[in-house]
Amino acid sequence: MSCREDQAVRRPVRRSPFIPWLIPALCVPCLIWPALWNGYPIVFADTGTYLSQAMHRYLGWDRPVFYSFFIWPLHLALTTWPVIVVQSGLTVLVLDLTRRAFDLAAWWLLALTVFLALATWLPWTVSELMPDLFTPLFVLSLSLLAFSATRFRLWERLAITGLTAFMIATQQSSVPLALALLIVIIPLRWLAGRARVRLARFALLAPALAIAALVLVNTVGFGRISLSPYGNVFVLARVIYDGPGMTVLRRDCPDRGWRLCPYLDRFPPMADDFLWGESSPVMLAGGHKAVSADADAIIRAAIGAEPGRLIAATWNNTIEQLTRFDSGDGLESWNGPAGAWIDKDFPTRERAAFHAARQQLGTLEVPPPLALVHRIAALAGIAAALVLLPVAWRRRHVATWYLTAALLALPLSAAITGGLSAPHDRYQSRIVWLPAGIAFLTVPALRRRPRRDNT
Repeated sequence: MSCREDQAVRRPVRRSPFIPWLIPALCVPCLIWPALWNGYPIVFADTGTYLSQAMHRYLGWDRPVFYSFFIWPLHLALTTWPVIVVQSGLTVLVLDLTRRAFDLAAWWLLALTVFLALATWLPWTVSELMPDLFTPLFVLSLSLLAFSATRFRLWERLAITGLTAFMIATQQSSVPLALALLIVIIPLRWLAGRARVRLARFALLAPALAIAALVLVNTVGFGRISLSPYGNVFVLARVIYDGPGMTVLRRDCPDRGWRLCPYLDRFPPMADDFLWGESSPVMLAGGHKAVSADADAIIRAAIGAEPGRLIAATWNNTIEQLTRFDSGDGLESWNGPAGAWIDKDFPTRERAAFHAARQQLGTLEVPPPLALVHRIAALAGIAAALVLLPVAWRRRHVATWYLTAALLALPLSAAITGGLSAPHDRYQSRIVWLPAGIAFLTVPALRRRPRRDNT
């Protein structure tokens, strides 16, 4: 071979600057196919609150305003489609950062996205005008900060920290989940001799920023220095419907003067009806804010009266929530709660598209075979994560900690949502895909030359 020929062979191939963007661009539409099939982004009962808070400049008593701030410049009271496109883009971004932490080629992002789009509930959550998507995403982004900080430049770490803080702040249940994960994982890494305290500061900073933002907004908006000024109403409902709260109400009413006392004979059979029914005792007693003033006293009395019964009920609710992750929860028509705001604030074409969607016509549901695939993928993902965890540990691979975080997030989330509120399939289905997703990346990562975990 001549020298010129040799130089021609060794000349580096120039890649198009568009190639790094091509795979993420292909991934984004994969995660919004349920909305495309529905004919409109999927909505829930709380969607109306999130659409209206920023537009009408008010604070809902039960929903942080940060998701409303996020979606307002995206929809501008014109169309909600940009919201779910951006949500899909953020999902792809976090998945891609996780792929980078695992040292995998870019095409694995497309493989992972297609797998999650076809076999899990993730695309349905991405397609919904709700902040539920950010619960699993912040688990991943918090893991990036805690386990792979050295993989990213300083500006990337700061950007991930800000994004994680925002995602935590969008839901009240995310703060205790983030703190619980860090309380468990950081000591584990320290005991394993693989943690540098200075690198944990970004992981600790994210929930600290979220807490500061929530407290500031609640202090200014409600005059209460609190993470959740009226969140005790949800705990009150759980305490009453687990038994001890109702025992205390029947024992101490009307002497204590609690607002619920005159309505003891009008309590509905379900906690959700108690919280949201138009003629529920909460509404008859003056609304959630009024009942919140008595909630702490009733909760304390219930704990003092029957602590063992409450602990047992919380445990049972947690276990029930841990096993409840069927697909399809919340896909019924929400013409009233969500449609009222869309009809009020959006143009004619958007209103027509909303009401013509499968969901509003009552025909949107997860096909039973697909729901079965979701359940199988979730259970298989948990099993795979449990099998891969000791393998990754022996190889000192960074996947160890991502698998640990994904598995820990399931019971911790179940305890916070089901144990302290009420078990619903939607709470666990939004997060149960995490072990499957991490296991999907772990297999090829372990097949590569082992990379020592030196974060």
